[in-house]
Amino acid sequence: MSAALCAASPAASTAQDLEDPSRLTGLMRVQLRAEVAWDELITMEAGGATSDQFLEALTQTFEAAMTAEDAAPSVVAGAPVTVVCHVDTFYDTGLIVYSLRVQAERAASVDGTSVITWIKSWAGSYPVAQMHLLFRLGELCADGFLDDWKSAN
Repeated sequence: MSAALCAASPAASTAQDLEDPSRLTGLMRVQLRAEVAWDELITMEAGGATSDQFLEALTQTFEAAMTAEDAAPSVVAGAPVTVVCHVDTFYDTGLIVYSLRVQAERAASVDGTSVITWIKSWAGSYPVAQMHLLFRLGELCADGFLDDWKSAN
């Protein structure tokens, strides 16, 4: 193989590459999914929502924020790419800690398992008295995705 051909070959992918907004270039149709890993101590100790209630609110706010934007990919059931909003929660006395991840994934051609093609994540916390702010995390997922999508499209 010539040196010129080697120089033109793409570099091997790394985990950091998954955060590159250019991975969203040309993406015009997506379907949406929300997921949650809910610490039941939030419900038992803080008197908060149940896992099902939180998932429903997360799904609604994520979908509403994604479809409210004019400059966004179309949300279409069955689209080849799924944008996932995933929240993990942890209860510590008086505090709710969360990690938030939004990712684009598509089914692999061979076995149908999902392959993550882009990802963004962050973490935060709220005092129990501000637990209602957890119900805005779907909006944060949408904003994180749409900011990168807009920069690539």
